Amino acid sequence: MKNALMLGAACLSLSFSAIAAEVETVTPVPGLLRDRPLEELAQWRRPSAATAIDASDYADNYANDAGDAFFFAPGVWVNALDLNEPRIVIRGFAVGNSQHRSNVVVLRDGSPITDVHGDTNMVEVDLLSVANIDVYRGGGGDLMYGGDNLGGVINFTSPTGLTAPGRSLRLDGGSSIELSPGGQGHASVAAANGNLDYYMGVTGRYETGYRDHSQRIYGHFNANLGVQLGPQATTRFFFEALRSDVEFPGMLTPEDAADDPVQALEDVTLGPLFPGGPIVYLADGADVDEHGRTVLSARVANATAFRLLGVDFDAGLHYARRDIDNAQIDYLGVLEEKGSEWGARLSAERAFALFGVETMIRIGGDYATGSKSSNRFENIEGAPGDLLFETDLTSKRLAGFVEAAANPLRKLAVSVGAKFTRTKRLLTADGADEVSDQRTFTGVTAKGGVTYHLTKALQVFASAVRSYEPPSMGELTSDDPEDLNGLGEQDTFSYEAGLRGRVNDWIGWDIAYFNTDIENEIINIDEPEQNGFGGLYANVAKTTHRGVEAGVDISLFPGRFAQSGHALTLRNVYNLNDFSFVDSSFLGVDGNKLAGVPTHVYRGELRYEATDRWFAAVNVQMAGGDYFADHENEVSAPTYTVVGFSAGLRMSDNMELYASGENLTDVNFAAGLTPVLEQSIQQGRIFSPGAGASIYAGLRYRF
Repeated sequence: MKNALMLGAACLSLSFSAIAAEVETVTPVPGLLRDRPLEELAQWRRPSAATAIDASDYADNYANDAGDAFFFAPGVWVNALDLNEPRIVIRGFAVGNSQHRSNVVVLRDGSPITDVHGDTNMVEVDLLSVANIDVYRGGGGDLMYGGDNLGGVINFTSPTGLTAPGRSLRLDGGSSIELSPGGQGHASVAAANGNLDYYMGVTGRYETGYRDHSQRIYGHFNANLGVQLGPQATTRFFFEALRSDVEFPGMLTPEDAADDPVQALEDVTLGPLFPGGPIVYLADGADVDEHGRTVLSARVANATAFRLLGVDFDAGLHYARRDIDNAQIDYLGVLEEKGSEWGARLSAERAFALFGVETMIRIGGDYATGSKSSNRFENIEGAPGDLLFETDLTSKRLAGFVEAAANPLRKLAVSVGAKFTRTKRLLTADGADEVSDQRTFTGVTAKGGVTYHLTKALQVFASAVRSYEPPSMGELTSDDPEDLNGLGEQDTFSYEAGLRGRVNDWIGWDIAYFNTDIENEIINIDEPEQNGFGGLYANVAKTTHRGVEAGVDISLFPGRFAQSGHALTLRNVYNLNDFSFVDSSFLGVDGNKLAGVPTHVYRGELRYEATDRWFAAVNVQMAGGDYFADHENEVSAPTYTVVGFSAGLRMSDNMELYASGENLTDVNFAAGLTPVLEQSIQQGRIFSPGAGASIYAGLRYRF
């Protein structure tokens, strides 16, 4: 309580720090860091850590899932899964979830892709119909959308007829060294006429998959229509439809992943648990039981902004429908989920002078509710057999927030904010007419801090946040799908500080340190009989997540290359991840590292561009230090270095050719893993091998 009171007096609001930006405006320098002004690189308008990602960061590569967008995002770790469902891990949160994830909220144009139950289907994000991405790191990222989650908020923004007019066609294709071809196509049209503008894009993708039994067929339609209602009022409607069919090859034991990473999951056995003990047959393999996942989804949303009586209003509505069929291992069966949700948001913002001090206040809130049937059947070679259980799940969420910011000094902005959230989870089992079980969670987030411009090109910030997150519906039903377990909400106190700036035309940086103390963090511990499937979650009394996030862009020899219109740039991202148990309660792993994320992560790219006519780049990803697979810290995933390249040639004003290569040295590495408690004993199937050496090429035509 004492910490909460202190925070209420001194917390920093993410969205109101624009006041600081108005104090000292940094003039963009054309040609600096690939035409990327520092205020975009370093998020000058954010007093806490955030990153802006432009589509150009991944457009010249074969980006086949949402995880490919975060190569240059400090603080982000992509933990890949077989389902092409990458777990986006921010500051160590969301690493332990078997398929879906809470902790990180994902939005599309301000409306949630993460549903009200706490699940996110990243397959619903098509990078080829995304213009830019904003990543807000930490639990205090943005009170409109976050504050009741620990990892952060990601918002994918669509192109519009105003931002990307014209027509385009893109075709990509290629293969891995194992001769597993894949390709994708994308077509779009966008235009603006008077008060109206529109965008429509469609993407199709077919891949045989690097591993056995990993074929994917995917189709996605994305569109939006904008209307200028008046000089101070706009509205935009968004429409999406998706079908995704993915074969699931299954995750592997460390030995299988090292010996033959291409193989699919074979028959599952248990034992011997002691020398000479019996070996128990548990289930057929992925190919026999047709492990896979089909997602059908549709989504409609609206965003409206208008000004009335000197107040800026932001309103939004969304409706989503999802049908998911997931054929899993025998003892889990075929899971069928069908449901829908709707939600609304509204905020109001006003700037005014208070005792001569420029001040801004913002209030708002949101409400969402959704229900789905979640039924499980026997798996008969991928088809549903006898009904094992049937449940109906309902979640409701109501939140309200207030933020205020002031500019007491010319170069200083101070802001505070608080948010109240109430979440309700209800479960009805076996077709009953009444609710069988329910849980209600309430929590308060408070945050604040300062942003100060030391010079026009050097900014320092510091913030503190008390945040909170309830368990998701999937976590509450992880051990018994027909009953809600006793998992409690997670509470954190965190602080961070950072420095961002640039020196002339040759270097820009954004560096932040964070420390988060968590009570009751929910982690995956699993059990030996699960063999890496399903997942079992537990609250841990106290843990700490701390680390360093750094992004540094360097323009090498800018004077020399600028004379010929060329550029040589080096982009760098480094994460130091120090996540540990302080009081692990009954687990008995006090002082151990939390498993699932390497201690050191580096990603970099050296890129040469020639007069906007061609470019060539080499990139590298490195995972070093401790990379534990289990919380007992007995089993480690191998660290690795993966090298790739990209190149492009502009044939004309309308046509571009490009190529990219991944894992050129054909390193065998773990692209993803689901951490467990004691991997040395259970030998769980928790490793997802990364793709081998692959080459892709493509053509982009605008007309």
